[in-house]
Amino acid sequence: MSSAAKEYFKKAELAAKKGNFQYAIELYTQGLIMDPSPAEPRKMLHRACTLAIEEQGGNAQGGLKAKFKLAPIQANIKKLSVQKKPEEIVNEYEKAIRIAPQDVRLLFGLAGALQQLEHEEAAISTLEEVLEFDKSNVEIYRKLGQLWSAKDEPEKSITYWEKVRQYKPDDKEAGKAIRDLAAASMVKKTEARKAESGDESFQAMLKDEEESAELEKKQKVLRTDEDFREAIKWKKDEIRQDPSNSRLWRDLASFYQSVREWKYAEAAYKKALEVNPHDMFVKEKMGQLRESRFQFEIETLKAKLEAAEQNGAGGNEELAKTIEAKEEAFREFRVVEYARRVKEQPTDQDLKIEYGQILMSAEKYDEAIAQYQQAVKDPKLRVKANLLIGNCWEGKKLYDLAEKQYVEALGGVANEDSEQGKRLKYHLGRVAEAKDSKENALKWYQELMAIDIGYMDVSARVAALMS
Repeated sequence: MSSAAKEYFKKAELAAKKGNFQYAIELYTQGLIMDPSPAEPRKMLHRACTLAIEEQGGNAQGGLKAKFKLAPIQANIKKLSVQKKPEEIVNEYEKAIRIAPQDVRLLFGLAGALQQLEHEEAAISTLEEVLEFDKSNVEIYRKLGQLWSAKDEPEKSITYWEKVRQYKPDDKEAGKAIRDLAAASMVKKTEARKAESGDESFQAMLKDEEESAELEKKQKVLRTDEDFREAIKWKKDEIRQDPSNSRLWRDLASFYQSVREWKYAEAAYKKALEVNPHDMFVKEKMGQLRESRFQFEIETLKAKLEAAEQNGAGGNEELAKTIEAKEEAFREFRVVEYARRVKEQPTDQDLKIEYGQILMSAEKYDEAIAQYQQAVKDPKLRVKANLLIGNCWEGKKLYDLAEKQYVEALGGVANEDSEQGKRLKYHLGRVAEAKDSKENALKWYQELMAIDIGYMDVSARVAALMS
């Protein structure tokens, strides 16, 4: 960092502490023009921009006014991109970020320009800023995984790739990256051990070959309980060599979970949190573990009840009550667990939909509506959220409100013959029936029958109305 830039950053920090955010912004900006590589001053600049906007009662994520102000800057960024001028692009992005410092697209674009200039630390820091207010952005996690991998930091890279896989379990790129990086991590540790011991002997070479063969075994696809139990042994060996690595404890927990060793799995997750209280995955994984355990226990009890009934055994009332109590405990657990997840990931609108459905199943309709009313702001979720709000009003027997919500949702459906369109028409028919409006009910049901005569019980409902 140049001494002149450092001086600007010191003055900027003092100005920000005094609450003089505009002056701090100017000083940080000048310093970064002199030396664009430092990560922390750039982060502090964006923080000052946010505080300056919030102080005036504005929206740091942007808005309609911001959109008009950003248009000419974004046009200039496109022009500079064609001209391949990354330094000027960085400066233009910073102009835009002064207007909307929490705009994900702007920060993502800035990170890309910084990466082009080979300022990887600043690029990483900029992407990590986004995660402070948008924890569900999969592409940010993907990019951070790639950047840390390029910096030869396999453990840090794995952390972000695991987050990609959490949101997209079938993501092939994430799965391959985790496998390759785990191998790279082991190689790195072997090299470090050799350098520390100075052991370059023939015995060391043989040991490397043995470790490579062992690693190849570990990377095979795990399918059976026997595979997972073998993997548990290997993972324990790795933990003995690196006991403060929370990822290894999480891996061990997931293997225990796969063979339904619930107590050991939970103990391993707790250990992961103990060695690294900042591990962003552990609480999520523990919640998923408890959810899986509930589901497994309920399915096991139901299978036992079914077998008893088929065998003609009596006294099943107690077992049925046990199942009912377990299902009620599961509902209560999910309400609490998903409330925690939504609180920790307030920008994840898909999660709000999921939480709303859990609240609906517990007949907590008002709480569910509150979640859907937030999710409805996301254009891709608008129709689904409106439909679910309608379901809640219907559950509360407020049929006029339900009808209004379904009509609004239907207006947003691109193809009324789609599954969503059919479902909405079905519910509009049911609401009309509930309101004793036979004519309207028949209208919606007949429209639905013209598309799909076998949809649910629509034919039987029409026959009943016409009899």
